[in-house]
Amino acid sequence: MKLDIKALLILAVIVGAGLFFLLMPSQGTQAAPNAEITTIDGTKIATEQLKGKPYLAVFWATSCSGCVKEIPQLVELQNEFGKDGFKVLAIAMEYDELPLIKTMREQKSMNYAITWDQGGVLAKAFGGVRVTPTNFLVSGDGKIVLQQLGDFKVDDMRERIKTLL
Repeated sequence: MKLDIKALLILAVIVGAGLFFLLMPSQGTQAAPNAEITTIDGTKIATEQLKGKPYLAVFWATSCSGCVKEIPQLVELQNEFGKDGFKVLAIAMEYDELPLIKTMREQKSMNYAITWDQGGVLAKAFGGVRVTPTNFLVSGDGKIVLQQLGDFKVDDMRERIKTLL
């Protein structure tokens, strides 16, 4: 019996596509982790309490030029959508230093919640974040609808947020 490679390839593609749709999560997105965040000012924020409105979890570092470049855009998004319940949660990486984080907040007029991820607990909870900036846009039902490594386009992010509000 002669092996028909073309037929096997077609069959493999069909089976693969079927398994993809069968095993895909029902909402097509992954749930954001439930975590309690303590800001650098001592305010506690539980991500569970944020359900109902979208938020943007931003992993960043003071030594990351792309992260620093993103700050004015994050301030802009918080200003524009904060009144509608949207929140930016900036999560400084564990290797950063608290005095540097606080200085950056003052210098850049960061108007959103900032936490320092001591021990890397939040980075692990969000799937092992190592690259900065890494942004997670989370819908009001607690699903990650966008994971963006590197800089984001503010106009694209603005449109995504509008559709979630």
